[in-house]
Amino acid sequence: MPAAWRAKQEKFVNRVRNPLVGSGLALEVDDVFARAGARVDVFSAHDPTGCRYLVAHTRGRGKAGTWLCAPVSERALACVRSGQAELRDAFAHSATGAVDLVTVSTRPGRRPEFQESLRLCCELTDDELPKAGIRFRPPARCA
Repeated sequence: MPAAWRAKQEKFVNRVRNPLVGSGLALEVDDVFARAGARVDVFSAHDPTGCRYLVAHTRGRGKAGTWLCAPVSERALACVRSGQAELRDAFAHSATGAVDLVTVSTRPGRRPEFQESLRLCCELTDDELPKAGIRFRPPARCA
């Protein structure tokens, strides 16, 4: 696939997958996580400086609701992706000790509205964090 076509396709996929487009966070989606048996909206992303983030929808439906955006190290991201660490741990112990909490409100016929705040990890409540016990596993290998 030519590089120009791949770049165009990646931009389109990013717009479809990133529910925070339009907020103050300029994130490009890298990978969308999946969990068998439950719908969990979680993806990894990076900002223009290359800082990696883990983003999770913790409350609400569709794009609306509360999203947490935690800066993470490559190692922490790999631990969450492989199931060695719970999703909740990445937000309770982010790389900087803080997370962006973004509340998205949507109304029919209007653009989404965003409220953003920076929160210390130690101040997050159980209701704001992802549910305990969520672990991701890599897909099974084909023989």
